[in-house]
Amino acid sequence: MPVISYFPISLPPEARAGFEQTWKSRVGAVDTFPGFISTELLALPDRGEYVVLTRFEDEKSFEAWITSDNFTKGHRGESYESYKDNPAMKSHKLFEVLG
Repeated sequence: MPVISYFPISLPPEARAGFEQTWKSRVGAVDTFPGFISTELLALPDRGEYVVLTRFEDEKSFEAWITSDNFTKGHRGESYESYKDNPAMKSHKLFEVLG
């Protein structure tokens, strides 16, 4: 069953333009990862909060991505025993897509 990764991001005003530019020019290692379907960046009109939505064919594919070397390299090389140990992932949610 397809899943959507929901990851909200709050940034101070001075970081927002750089974040948006980085997103627009991202390398996109996830784009060719097995099981990947799509990704989107949503922004509130005032840019006070963003949400990254990433779709995968199933939870197994998502777990493979989030624990891969490509994910680690693409997320500033931060090293945690598990992606769930990353403090930035505390507000992350994974939803099943129904029908």
